[in-house]
Amino acid sequence: MEFYAHKREMPDGAIVTQTVREHLVGTAQRAAQCLRQVGLEHAGYLAGLLHDLGKYTEAFQQYLDEGDSTKRGSVIHTFQGCRYLMEQYHRGDIQTISCAELLAFAVGAHHGLFDCVDQMRRIGLQYRAEKQDISYEEAVAAFRQEIPTEEIETLFAAASEEINEVIGRMDRTYDNDREYAFETGLLARLLLSAVIEGDRCDTAAFQIDAHPRVWPEDMAPIWKDRLEYLEEKLQGFPCGTPVEKARHAISDQCRVFAENKPGIYRLNVPTGGGKTLSSLRYALAHAMYFRKSRLIFTSPLLSILEQNAAVIHQYVGDDSLILEHHSNVVQTEPAQGELDERELLVQSWNAPIIITTLVQLLNTLFDGRTTAIRRFQALCSSVIVIDEVQTVPVKMLTLFNLAIRFLSEQCGATIVLCSATQPELKDAAHPLPVQPQEIVPWDAELWAAFRRTELHGLPDRRLEELPELIREKMEETESLLVVCNKKNEAAYLLEETRSPDYRSFHLSAGMCMQHRRVVLVSLQKALAQRERVLCVATQVIEAGVDISFDAVLRLTAGMDSIVQAAGRCNRGGASSAPRPVYAVNCADETLGHLRDIQRGKTATLELLEAFRTEPERFAGDLFSADAIRYYYRALYRDMAEEAQDYPVDQLGTTLFDLMGSNEKYADEDCTDVEGFVLWQALKTAGQEFSVFDENTTDVIVPYGRGKQLITELCSERCRVDPAYRAALLKEANGFTVSLYSHQKKRLEQENALFPACGGCVWVLADGFYDDTVGLIRDQKKQGFMEV
Repeated sequence: MEFYAHKREMPDGAIVTQTVREHLVGTAQRAAQCLRQVGLEHAGYLAGLLHDLGKYTEAFQQYLDEGDSTKRGSVIHTFQGCRYLMEQYHRGDIQTISCAELLAFAVGAHHGLFDCVDQMRRIGLQYRAEKQDISYEEAVAAFRQEIPTEEIETLFAAASEEINEVIGRMDRTYDNDREYAFETGLLARLLLSAVIEGDRCDTAAFQIDAHPRVWPEDMAPIWKDRLEYLEEKLQGFPCGTPVEKARHAISDQCRVFAENKPGIYRLNVPTGGGKTLSSLRYALAHAMYFRKSRLIFTSPLLSILEQNAAVIHQYVGDDSLILEHHSNVVQTEPAQGELDERELLVQSWNAPIIITTLVQLLNTLFDGRTTAIRRFQALCSSVIVIDEVQTVPVKMLTLFNLAIRFLSEQCGATIVLCSATQPELKDAAHPLPVQPQEIVPWDAELWAAFRRTELHGLPDRRLEELPELIREKMEETESLLVVCNKKNEAAYLLEETRSPDYRSFHLSAGMCMQHRRVVLVSLQKALAQRERVLCVATQVIEAGVDISFDAVLRLTAGMDSIVQAAGRCNRGGASSAPRPVYAVNCADETLGHLRDIQRGKTATLELLEAFRTEPERFAGDLFSADAIRYYYRALYRDMAEEAQDYPVDQLGTTLFDLMGSNEKYADEDCTDVEGFVLWQALKTAGQEFSVFDENTTDVIVPYGRGKQLITELCSERCRVDPAYRAALLKEANGFTVSLYSHQKKRLEQENALFPACGGCVWVLADGFYDDTVGLIRDQKKQGFMEV
């Protein structure tokens, strides 16, 4: 009997097929390639070879023949490979058992995570190994007809040696059992990611004729060529002013430091110091020296990413090397059973240079969706530049610290932590083992060229008193930027401060990227022409936006946010004397679920009080390194126990526990757990993970070209033409706004949201988007959407 993995109907009605063996081998080869550079090639190959063993059954073949999408996933085909590994190898020494479980997890979870120990104290691997009525014997017999048992035995021996090499390094590294268990969970996730990548690539090649581009295994010649291109362009940069000389010095130090061995490093460059180009130069040189496979640049906000991406494109000089991954407009959930075509529309990070958001990087590390897990393998042997690292939410510092250690120590990645306000990660609850070395050490003379502002603390004001303060400051300056913590605060202050004496502008996350881009162009033109300007914004303007005001007023938040806001003041150094940045506490502000902002605000208020009484302690400068260290220590000190472990209040545990030792569920009531190595509840953890406090949904809004995109996404052509659909969705990235769950619920009640593109995207109805402030509450414009 011939066994098929996939069938596809051609336009002429002909049916083309892919055999199970073809699919297993194709998946195995791709999975092996993903893990070759980290020494897990055979482990990836074996997991890929067993991942769809359950398709060797008459039940699955009948399901495939029927082609009924309503029965998707009705025939189990992932359990069989998982059971095979457990029956054949889950015995003997701990090393063999560990290998069997890690491979079985990668096989069993490739269509969706499962908990090794779940909330009901059920053991996921045991359940899969003992599951009846899955035609297991039939599948194994057919599998062995095509894949000799001797081949599997040889592969398992090689895979076991590879996996135990990694586990041995972890044993020598971690004294803390809970940290060791967490890292073991990341190893399981890494192996799984390679299987998912292999499966999705091979499936896409067959189903929609999408073949991943093949890049050279040795990328060093490409990195050398691009580095030479970059450095030739840098030679044309002016070097006359103190700022220009300082930028050259910083860039040259990054170039020299690139020869240092891979590890975790800090790049602390003042605002305006040319961080993007310097980090690109470092990454290209380091990748050339150490033969890295990929460069990954992350930014916390789309506005920063867009600006950094433009610089990277210009100075790399070859767009074919670059993939920008901004967000998943396509709504995907973990697939249960056969692959959902929507997963094939989501980009894999198969490119030498990835430009993406911090959210996408953190999702890759911790999110439960297979579309996110799939990218984990792309982090191996890479250089990862994390811009504005201080924006990593403090609730996940433990997860972040342990993940970048794993990437560095087990995956051969080099991590560069970029920030002008470096968080003190060595003071975190689960710190990095050593303070990361500075790529560019602090130098008083070098830094002096970038001193352009001075921070002043102002007395508290209520929100209704702030318009008067803003008007007072507008009397003293030509241009003023006001940065708020909430969108409704910004909308209120915008309305209350309008005046014929100056032009008013607004920027917030309630506006889609294209809308913000249009406003920024107009704002930059007004500033360049020295018009009188007031801009009231949220924190979307704080980092990466190349714009300069004469003064800034920032509602009190974390010092990292205040420093970023200050970077929008006197940015080009037009004033030789430092220009004022004001911090004012909004006394009646309620931040609600914005806990990170509230924590940062509390720590900043403590710093401001300490500075008021002992300014000499900070060399009279609230922006000094001593002041920033004081702020972070205050921030971490006042956090409750386990507050950095990503608390999950509704479950009474943390993601650190769920992704590691899982003490919450793997307890005395879980009677068989001692016979297993993996206890992690990775499915539950993945479902609970979100970079921000609430899950958000991206919706396409009817702004400008967005109106036509919405029409086209609802068309018949979009429904039947995958390539056309993918192109529309890519373009739609610039016309989306992220909704919190309470916003989405309110708009649904107003009948303001409807699905398009076969239900894979949400779009906003006309009348709920304002051309000044963006998303509004209802068609009567009775208020703006709160944060």
